[in-house]
Amino acid sequence: MEYQRVKYIENVQIPVGNLEQSIAWYEANLGWRLKGRGDERLAFLELNQNSYVNLWQTDEETNINFHIDGEPMPAFVMVTEHIDRLHEDLKRTGTEIVKFTDEGFAKGLKFKDPSGNTLLVLEYKK
Repeated sequence: MEYQRVKYIENVQIPVGNLEQSIAWYEANLGWRLKGRGDERLAFLELNQNSYVNLWQTDEETNINFHIDGEPMPAFVMVTEHIDRLHEDLKRTGTEIVKFTDEGFAKGLKFKDPSGNTLLVLEYKK
C-alpha cells in the first residue's frame, strides 16, 4: 500500500552572519515575524501557519546559494501578489536586487538578504 512519504516542509534553515540584523531585515522587508528563539544563535520566524524560516548565526562564510551558469540561485521560492510594490520597497531599503524579470508565466524578483543569501519571489500571472 502506498503512503505519503513526506507531508510538508516544516521550515527552511538559513545561515546568517548577524542574527539580530537578519531578524530585523526579514521582518521589515518580507513580513516574517519572530516566533521564538532556540539560543543566542537561532531564531524562528513565521510568515503564516504553514511557512517557517529558522535563521542560524554562523561565524563561517556561508550561505544557501548555489550557482547555475555563474548565476546565484535561491534554495527556496516565495510567492506574492504585489511584486512591483515589493521590488520598489526593496530598492528603497538598499537591498541588492539580482534580477527582476517577466518569465511569461510569472514575474520574478531575485535579491539578496544582508548575509548574501539569494532569495526569489514570484508573482504568477492570472
